[in-house]
Amino acid sequence: MPFLPDVSDAEFPSELEAVAEAQRKLYGKILNPTRQSAYVPHIALGVQALARSFTRSPKLPGRISELVNVRVAAIVGCPF
Repeated sequence: MPFLPDVSDAEFPSELEAVAEAQRKLYGKILNPTRQSAYVPHIALGVQALARSFTRSPKLPGRISELVNVRVAAIVGCPF
């Protein structure tokens, strides 16, 4: 199956630098989904905003938010 290679650090878009720095600080590296979505920066920013909205929603208790993240990760096969 054809695939796109990850966007390298040298080619990483400047629009996503804040996202990249946050991930480096939290995980020690830029995550693969971010490297893939970096081909279309405005979509990558939208995905990040959507993810933040789930974790910062006042209607969703923090513990439930964590459980949702774990369940989604399990569904898509994410190792963490």
